[in-house]
Amino acid sequence: MKERIKKELALRELAKRDFYFFLKLKWERYNLMPFMQGWHINYLCKVLECTQPNTCLKDELIRNLIINMPPSYGKTEIIARSFIAWSLGKNRARKFFYISYSDDLCRKIANQVRDLMKSQFYKQIFPESLEFLQDNASEFVLREGGGLFVTTLKSALTGFHAHQILIDDPIKVSEMTSKKAVNLVNQNFKESVLSRLQDNDSNITILMQRLGTNDLCGFLQNEREFDLESIKAWKVIKLKAMQDNEEEYKIKDFSYLRKKNEPLFKARHSLEELESLKLKMGNDEFSGQYLQEPLISSGGYFDESFYTNIFNHEISPANTYIFIDNAMSLKESADNRAIIIVACENYKDSVRYCVLDCFFGIWSEEETIKHILQAKSTYKDAHTYIESDGGGLVLHRLLMHELAKFNQKAKEENTELLNDDVFVYTPSRKISKVQKIKSMRPFYNSGLLVFSYACKNQEQIKKELFSFNPDKPFRKDDCIDALASALAHSDVKAPIIKERTPSFNRHTPKRTWRI
Repeated sequence: MKERIKKELALRELAKRDFYFFLKLKWERYNLMPFMQGWHINYLCKVLECTQPNTCLKDELIRNLIINMPPSYGKTEIIARSFIAWSLGKNRARKFFYISYSDDLCRKIANQVRDLMKSQFYKQIFPESLEFLQDNASEFVLREGGGLFVTTLKSALTGFHAHQILIDDPIKVSEMTSKKAVNLVNQNFKESVLSRLQDNDSNITILMQRLGTNDLCGFLQNEREFDLESIKAWKVIKLKAMQDNEEEYKIKDFSYLRKKNEPLFKARHSLEELESLKLKMGNDEFSGQYLQEPLISSGGYFDESFYTNIFNHEISPANTYIFIDNAMSLKESADNRAIIIVACENYKDSVRYCVLDCFFGIWSEEETIKHILQAKSTYKDAHTYIESDGGGLVLHRLLMHELAKFNQKAKEENTELLNDDVFVYTPSRKISKVQKIKSMRPFYNSGLLVFSYACKNQEQIKKELFSFNPDKPFRKDDCIDALASALAHSDVKAPIIKERTPSFNRHTPKRTWRI
């Protein structure tokens, strides 16, 4: 019994002294979940210990730290939910800023840290009673003066100084296509974060995946923005999901030799799974988010080698859709109007999209309607969708008028009528056009977006696809924009597969005369 008590007390003391053991014990006793082992987690814990004076030697102290690592590899759990609570247990006068891309996420983190510190598990490690002088959704303050304040970089930081500023993914992946959003984050960091430190031993830690050469990490390493001395002040640690060389990671009493081609987190992704992910994401996205080496894109977002043609007879029963991308102007410099016909079929336990036809041009509304009616005549079962932007509502009204005239003439000539399944849709404001086009790549790379040999104007589709650059969007990208709209629309689905109920009767009774 005494030995058990001694062992328990030793375990608690170890968790109090060593952040990695605290994290492991938290998962076992607080989260009640199995702890996913990974050497990089132990390494990160040791690195974070070196960001505060009371848990490292003077010459080990890191004041400016950048850690780049892949998404969903445990960074928020380590840096936010666990480290802040552990650090405040050791020094209740320490003040923290936690910054992320979303107000909701920030408030959620504040609640999770507070709940952990009020838990029975936490009292076992840090038994001294806690008194919260301030306790609300965006901050809490302890009697000793320390605490946590959470916010985003969408606005300047004012009125609060901190011993440690933790920045966890300061911008959403989807916002990287917005120059305004990127500049807002970068400038707010430069103008307000750097002036919010409490003293000379205070720390700024940025933990994020690389999203582009102009993200916050790229901004801080840019000689146009900062002098060489400021750039060199940052300790940059890159944890790549996969790498082709051997590397040793050493800090404090921790040392690990990572072998060539060894995945960073085997419990999350094997080497084969990473190769598959690379194929789906594309080289530039994967290089940034998983290898921490963002590429400067100059077209080539869609790899020509993945462009696949098929014959129409290879398409299984499918639902067909016509998507129309409208234009505001008839000038030569204006965007094209584009009409894309897409078939959606069930394919190998998934869904495959096949581009059957494409029409584009700088047309008047009358010419556009003629092309739509021609498409509806060719693909009689297709549902038609018109984007509301760019005069789509007017085009819909004129089309329905011409469709009624067309069908009246067809009735008089005793020919087949065209269906009136024509819908106007409003494109989602939550995702930009660039992001919508980018989202086609997993389908394109994995053979789930293909093109019929009979499809017209494939040269224009290829021109738009292969010149597409997310950093510098091509103006005339209307065909692939219409295609991306089709893939993103919730109505575009493959036919429902009807499951046959198996019959267990050996003989099926036949109808007989009843006499």
